[in-house]
Amino acid sequence: MFRPYLITRYVFREIFVSFLFCFAVFFMTGFIAGFLPLLQKGMASGLALTAILLQVLINALPSTLVTILPLSMMIGILLGLGRLAADNEIAALKSAGISVVRLFPPVFLLGCLGFGMTLACTLYLIPRGISEGKRLAREALLSRVDAGIDEHQFFDSMQDLIVYVDKIDPQTGIMDRVFIQESSDPREIRTILAKKGKSQPDPEGKAFILYLRDGTIVRANRQGQFEGSLTFESYSFRFPLEHAAKEEEKTFEELSISKMRARVAEVTSKPAETPQFRAYYEKVERMARMLITQRFTHPLACLALAIAAFPLGVINMGRSRLNNVSLGLAAIFIYYTLTLATERAARSGLAPPELVMPIPAVLFVGASAYLVHCARLESLPRFVLALRRAILQLRGQSL
Repeated sequence: MFRPYLITRYVFREIFVSFLFCFAVFFMTGFIAGFLPLLQKGMASGLALTAILLQVLINALPSTLVTILPLSMMIGILLGLGRLAADNEIAALKSAGISVVRLFPPVFLLGCLGFGMTLACTLYLIPRGISEGKRLAREALLSRVDAGIDEHQFFDSMQDLIVYVDKIDPQTGIMDRVFIQESSDPREIRTILAKKGKSQPDPEGKAFILYLRDGTIVRANRQGQFEGSLTFESYSFRFPLEHAAKEEEKTFEELSISKMRARVAEVTSKPAETPQFRAYYEKVERMARMLITQRFTHPLACLALAIAAFPLGVINMGRSRLNNVSLGLAAIFIYYTLTLATERAARSGLAPPELVMPIPAVLFVGASAYLVHCARLESLPRFVLALRRAILQLRGQSL
């Protein structure tokens, strides 16, 4: 007696194992390409290694998952179904009177699992990870301010403080030609120029201390009027860290959908007195709508590519399962090319984001439904037959 769930379990196990293999490969590639530079940057900023591993990398993981899950989903399904097609197991099912549509439920289930995981990442985990990453950066800045000072770059991460250094000796930490502008006093602005400088640790951890030599202190009022200067041979510059780190307003990427809409309503509620303001309000609203739509269209990539992988997997492209994978890679390239094109159209205001950005997923699902119908009727489109013939000829196989 035929039991459909046996085939469902068998196919799901086949494609799930292939998916796990692909996920491991893509994850390790993403780890090497993205996490190691993040690790280096975190350690240079003064973060402890445990904090980087347990917090920074974990906060960055959801963004990586959104990228690698759709790729792993499609390639894994193609490998699994490609193995069944190459070993003529799908042909055996057809000869037993079982339609290829019976193989679709496990593929759809795996696509739904990927959709749910990426949706949780885009709606909750990624915004939270961005906020936590900024918080860790602020804490690292307060614990080791000098780690953020680089040669030939203006250091302005501290409120009311700008530091510029021409050269830093990596062995001794001695700075050459130091420029400091400090404006914490509401009545005046201090500008300090020194030939040499070196960061000094504060035993209490409440101040940023620079020991300076051979320099000048210039004082000016808030209107920029000169009020006096003083030269020195040695000077200990002390800048309190209390309320020094900038508490930046959260960006749209850090906000939930409801808070993003509230921010847009707050910004656009102000009267647009000039055309420039009206253009700015339109840009803010369009960007918010794009980000909101992306939080749903990015997860849709998992479902759309999984559904698209089904007809590409059940069509026998030759004995090697890599034939189907090659076709799948081309489909992935087309999908993300369409995604970039629709996002570009939405960003430029050519079309509403809610209408244009889901187009790649809708096109792929529609094309997949047509190919499944053709595969079920054993009447494949001419371009599919020509493509299969070309692949087989390239690999020296016979039809």
